[in-house]
Amino acid sequence: MRPTSSVLKYTASGQDPLRVGRELKVDAVLDGRFQRVADRIRVTLQLLRISDGITLWAEEFEESFSNIFEMQDSIAEKMVQALSVDLSGEEKASLAKRYTANTEAYQLYLRGRYFWNKRTGESIKRSIKLFRSGH
Repeated sequence: MRPTSSVLKYTASGQDPLRVGRELKVDAVLDGRFQRVADRIRVTLQLLRISDGITLWAEEFEESFSNIFEMQDSIAEKMVQALSVDLSGEEKASLAKRYTANTEAYQLYLRGRYFWNKRTGESIKRSIKLFRSGH
């Protein structure tokens, strides 16, 4: 695992996940695609082994955007199952922890993070407005 700050430069679409994995010197990368239409969201994920490009795990999830936290829980659980990781009760509980039940606030937070990561004066001002509008 790498800190979020070390992978931010790779957030642009069209990046080759295997090249990114080699640059970061990791064993595997999680590549994903997100599609949203009205109140539906589809997430397609694949975990790729960097050494040979083999897909270790892949799955597609589709939910109502209002169930985004349930989708996150489902994705985490299925990845853990696929990777055969034996978790303690405390670790399982932390995977299911929900930080908010308010999907609108969460959406504002995600948009705020998007503009924050652009690191321009105007985008940071916009992100602050989005962060504050979740109150």
